[in-house]
Amino acid sequence: MEIKKAYGGLDPYAAQRLQENQRAQQDQAVARQTDPVSQQQTGDKVALSPEARLLGTALSAANSAPNERSEKVRALKEQVQNGTYKPDIKKAAANLIRDELNLTP
Repeated sequence: MEIKKAYGGLDPYAAQRLQENQRAQQDQAVARQTDPVSQQQTGDKVALSPEARLLGTALSAANSAPNERSEKVRALKEQVQNGTYKPDIKKAAANLIRDELNLTP
């Protein structure tokens, strides 16, 4: 199984924050156009949102983590392909419930 871009679509308020950020950027652009002091400044600035910084930190941590589980993943892939993989359903259900309880505020 390959999961790409698992981040993003899980936050129901993401669209609202995006609209608020766009409005704030438009307001700043209008303020810069009307402010003679800001017109003298040249160059671009980059500002990352807290979510982007967190994502960057998580990605760098994942990339720098040792690849110790590759043997386990390989063995599980072989079991699935051979039809011999027998997951512990009770353990999987307990983990799903645990994760659901941890996600609710």
